[in-house]
Amino acid sequence: RGGGWQKTIERMAKVRNVYLAVTAVAWVATLVARADDEMDDDMDDFDSDMYDSDYGGYGGMADDEYGGGDPTPAAEEIETAEGVSAFVAQEATEPAVVGFFEESSEALETFQSVAESNRYDFRFAYTTDDEVRSHFKYTKGPVVLVYPPPRFVSEKYDKARARYPSSKLDADALTKFVFKKSLPLVGQKTWKSGERYEKAKLPILTLFAAIDLEKNPKGFDYFANRLRKVAAEYVGKVVFNIGDKEDFSYSLQDYDLELESKKDVGVGVKDGDKYYKMTAKFNVENLKAFVESVLNGEIEPKIKEPPSYDDDVGGGDDDADEGMGYETSNVEVLTGDNFSETVDGKDAFLEFYAPWCGHCQALKPAYKDLADRFADVPSVVVGAMDATAHDPPADYDVSGYPTIFFKDATGKVVPYDGDRDPDSMADFIKQHAAAPLASAEL
Repeated sequence: RGGGWQKTIERMAKVRNVYLAVTAVAWVATLVARADDEMDDDMDDFDSDMYDSDYGGYGGMADDEYGGGDPTPAAEEIETAEGVSAFVAQEATEPAVVGFFEESSEALETFQSVAESNRYDFRFAYTTDDEVRSHFKYTKGPVVLVYPPPRFVSEKYDKARARYPSSKLDADALTKFVFKKSLPLVGQKTWKSGERYEKAKLPILTLFAAIDLEKNPKGFDYFANRLRKVAAEYVGKVVFNIGDKEDFSYSLQDYDLELESKKDVGVGVKDGDKYYKMTAKFNVENLKAFVESVLNGEIEPKIKEPPSYDDDVGGGDDDADEGMGYETSNVEVLTGDNFSETVDGKDAFLEFYAPWCGHCQALKPAYKDLADRFADVPSVVVGAMDATAHDPPADYDVSGYPTIFFKDATGKVVPYDGDRDPDSMADFIKQHAAAPLASAEL
């Protein structure tokens, strides 16, 4: 497994280098633009109840406290017909979204807004060039096309692209459409694609194997072709992907999978906080039987408990009751079962996180500090929910991790987009709380 971690580190280094290069180019472009100024003077019903395009809270990177926001446009402008094809093929393992618009239209503004809110999940491009629109026969009204990752599109099973089914663009509906149609029948599980699969709100079947698209592309295709034969029968019921078992070695224990040998292959299904392991040998017939058993409730799942905000046992607490752990955190761990009874009628500061999210881990100490400050205030709750294991309530549109909301005692819910230090978060609670806080020393 050490090789897997090494591979991950190398990939992270590449991502870092690309980011630095892009930032440098953008900086130079800004200087050039300033110099020029001185010298001269974006049918199915797609409801908007599940996919809020605003990242909100700590997950919103467009105004990231670490870098002040990405200076590059969220959507690339294309001026030639060849440019459209080149843009789609530029990153074969990632989806692409391309819009065709009249210049300075309201639809284009909506598209650009969606692109800005989802710039770290998808690649967006658009054109207003009459010749390009004419070439593709998209001269009437706005057209938005979603292309699944070309590398994972099968001519037999997949459509190469999906067209947004309306000439009137709604930001929330478009966001939902993009997330849904960006998934191929069988795709690759990566740190970036993970959120797209979670948003499908369907059981996720993952095949874990030794995968390397560059060195052994046929290895991926071997498994993908077999998965597609089953996946085609469960469209709209289960989503399918393939993940490198080294890159996701930390996830294998969730399914109770042990894949020690290089040739070992494992299959599991994640459905909210329920994890199912395929125990039979991998082949098409056994895979189909496994999926049927999961959907029919014939397999007992492993229930993953939400990560604890309590201090590690290793810290030691001689006064802790035996069997009760070391309960030093005042963060309320929320689930779908206890959410209402915990927060209703109270002023609640609520974090929705993902266990694998680095920003969430970074926030944890400050969030525990915040909870400690309000521990003696019965009208205030500082809570956290694993949004990958539990479905957030309808009023909380979670699009990134962590996303933070404040719900006052009257039930009004607003996103929190402020600083994430304890003082700033505490001040926000005090300023927006509906119940009096005079009894507490804050």
